[in-house]
Amino acid sequence: MKRPAWLESGELSEFAADHAIDAASERELAELLVQLSALEPAATSDLARGRARLLATVSNDEERFAPFFDKLAKFFDLSVEGIRAVFARAAQDSEWQQGPLPWVSLFHLQGGPAVAGLDTGFVRLKKGMPFPRHRHLGPEHVLILEGGYFDNDQRWYGPGDFHIMEDATEHALQMGAEQDVYLAVIIREQPEVLGP
Repeated sequence: MKRPAWLESGELSEFAADHAIDAASERELAELLVQLSALEPAATSDLARGRARLLATVSNDEERFAPFFDKLAKFFDLSVEGIRAVFARAAQDSEWQQGPLPWVSLFHLQGGPAVAGLDTGFVRLKKGMPFPRHRHLGPEHVLILEGGYFDNDQRWYGPGDFHIMEDATEHALQMGAEQDVYLAVIIREQPEVLGP
């Protein structure tokens, strides 16, 4: 691969002079730019292998939510390995069941002692769809993993956000239009749907 012409010219020292704050940093920046320009470009095959490895990791359902594993371990009172096992199970469509609306599906899991007796699991909702007005019959704790939604007050809840809904509160939700919504949920009882 041919190097850009500016790497071969005196533009490196000009760039360093224009962007350094003093003479010492100008010399250091110029030296670093020369070292950087001397590097060989990565071979296309190396880039392709790296890209394929990255895409394989990102698309792996079991590791897709790895950045949330620590939060999920605390949330469900499970070990990180336990969370990995849950996601391995959740990767199978047969483990999900139809929710209260056609665009909602549910995955139940057994949490640790801190959440014993509570309904714990994941909820998937189709992008752009509403969840109608409902009343909570006990507190509900939600950790948003993917996508997001707006509440009645037009507050946005997105990946990594916790949303706690107290007992007897009522509201509706509107899923974001960009992608399906994936939630981790802990509830005492299923909410009472009040209407559209």
